[in-house]
Amino acid sequence: MRCDYFWSNGLDMETSPATAMPARIGSDWHQPALYIRVRAQILETIRSGKWRPGDVIPPEKKLCEMFGVSIGTLRKAVDELTTSGVLIRRQGKGTFVASHSQDRYLFFFFHLLGQDGHKEYPTVEFQTFGQVKADAYAAQALDIKVGDALWHVSNRLSLRDEVVSLDEIYLPQKLFPTLSEAKLKIRQTTLYQMYQDEFGLTVMRAAERVRASLASAAQAKRLKVGAGEPLLKIIRIAYTVDEKPIELRYSFVQTENCEYRTDTFVRA
Repeated sequence: MRCDYFWSNGLDMETSPATAMPARIGSDWHQPALYIRVRAQILETIRSGKWRPGDVIPPEKKLCEMFGVSIGTLRKAVDELTTSGVLIRRQGKGTFVASHSQDRYLFFFFHLLGQDGHKEYPTVEFQTFGQVKADAYAAQALDIKVGDALWHVSNRLSLRDEVVSLDEIYLPQKLFPTLSEAKLKIRQTTLYQMYQDEFGLTVMRAAERVRASLASAAQAKRLKVGAGEPLLKIIRIAYTVDEKPIELRYSFVQTENCEYRTDTFVRA
């Protein structure tokens, strides 16, 4: 019997972010439902582009007026969006819509760290770039049709000069029409920041499945291990704020020099 370990970071979606709502919600007689609906409305405001990555959102008093709720209801919604990384609080400056940076990538989306528990940004080596057709799994994962055009990007990641992972990344060509090998080679940012800056697509969460795998001959050569050695296979689907899947990624990890770790939050 085969099984996966499944984990999703970022937003815990109880309600679709695109849930339609009136301008004012009404009284606070049903507190749990209200904060969920306020959260959904904030997400919809971000999804629509009214609030863009890096923008400061209105102050609490203004938001309470906009949504017709109490400060307690509003703060519960904002607290959840902050914990899940959609919003970022900056002391003395306000609350901002999250934008991608190396730190955001490292702490929200990169889960490999040294055996000593130290987390650091990996060295990324570009390997290959090309076009392929979506198979059945990719089509389902990315909500496209079998045979649709995908970009395939392959990178090799290292920690402290030790190769730890191969990333095989698949992107719908229609969402990234001008992506090129040249852009990938000269980029000075993370891929997720490039998605945001170049294509207006902001990754807000990623769902991952983890399996055991055996290194193929090609993988073994690139990972500097023996063919047939066990690897950790991480299957990731990355989503935008409106739950649109934009990236399918397979990471093949040799764990001799690293560990896979995630930190999650539990809501009371």
